[in-house]
Amino acid sequence: MASAIVAPASTTAEGQTSHTQNQGHPSIYQLMALVMRDVKNLGKDGFNDHQKYKFRGVDGAIGALAQPLRDHGVFMTPEVLDSETEVRGKMNAIRMRVAFHFYGPAGDKVTAITMGEASDTADKASNKAMSAALKYALIHTFMIPVDAGSLDDGDRDHPVGQHSPADGYMERLRKPAVWNNPTALLAMHAEAKADGLLNATVFGPGGDETTLGELIVARGTVLKQEAAEREQRRAAEAPAVAAQVAAETGGGTVTVDPECFQPHPDGQDFANQAALATSREAVEGIQSMAAGQELVNSGVLAPDSGQPDVLGAYLERRAAELASGSESQIEAFMRRVRNGWNSVAATRMALEEARQKGINDVVPFDGDHLHIQDVLEIRLKALKEKASQGGQEQGAA
Repeated sequence: MASAIVAPASTTAEGQTSHTQNQGHPSIYQLMALVMRDVKNLGKDGFNDHQKYKFRGVDGAIGALAQPLRDHGVFMTPEVLDSETEVRGKMNAIRMRVAFHFYGPAGDKVTAITMGEASDTADKASNKAMSAALKYALIHTFMIPVDAGSLDDGDRDHPVGQHSPADGYMERLRKPAVWNNPTALLAMHAEAKADGLLNATVFGPGGDETTLGELIVARGTVLKQEAAEREQRRAAEAPAVAAQVAAETGGGTVTVDPECFQPHPDGQDFANQAALATSREAVEGIQSMAAGQELVNSGVLAPDSGQPDVLGAYLERRAAELASGSESQIEAFMRRVRNGWNSVAATRMALEEARQKGINDVVPFDGDHLHIQDVLEIRLKALKEKASQGGQEQGAA
């Protein structure tokens, strides 16, 4: 439930009413001075566990004044002078001006007018606004002593605009390190779910109203699509880039046919290590080692496609693939198998990876179901026979 937002106005006082004052009783002015003498200090004794801030509640103000008012025969009646209501997203908000009339036994009165503002998702906005107006009427009228430095308490511990715990998530979400990081988004989604805030109302970058969970998922989907598009572009450009790099580094013209392409042995070793890596951090470590040995621009057979590629380009794709977290291990493996289905080198690397990682799931193949390692052995044999005899392609996995 949302907390009240208060905007205390100036306090004014009225003179005696038209009632004839009972000369046997002191005036309301005298009695209010005595109440001020007897009132207790009021500190920020309340604490909001949900939004983590201290507050000075209306109960504290009433508690500080109740006995002094009774002791001196003063009572109070409220009067709502005017109010304004509006809808803010899913919140009902109200702003009202309230007059509080303080009467003494002589029949005269003093009136204090303050403002109260609050919002709520249900029907409690008016109640909260009345309580806020009352709190400041009592504090200002009777000058209730408060803890040092806190008369300006409106924003000291409860910042302006922070009406919902979801605001903290939005502040973090706007940071580039989170907004552009799929892993950070996944972690935030899990944290917001644990806090029960996935359905909290927020406003996206374009000002559209949505929920925190929907905003995080939508951003993650965009990043996933962008990563897939980058990978497709790199795969399409890889043969030409590899040929250009080889020519510039004196390696001669690269034949696009992977069977004729001669990868750099050390660069290929780094590529194979990256294919077996299980985290983005591991791939980044391989990138650093490759850069230290000046192998980033070396030609390799990319494990994910079986095509000539540049080591640095493949390592970038592999790091992005692991960072997205969009595929399971078997899904990523099967994608690489499909991409390198017509390559002896890629199929051989896939078979070695399956043996090292113990990947041997049953998959459909040529109208039957076989273990993936058996499928790869069959496919590798068929590709070798085709290369030597020009035979027809076998079935696809």
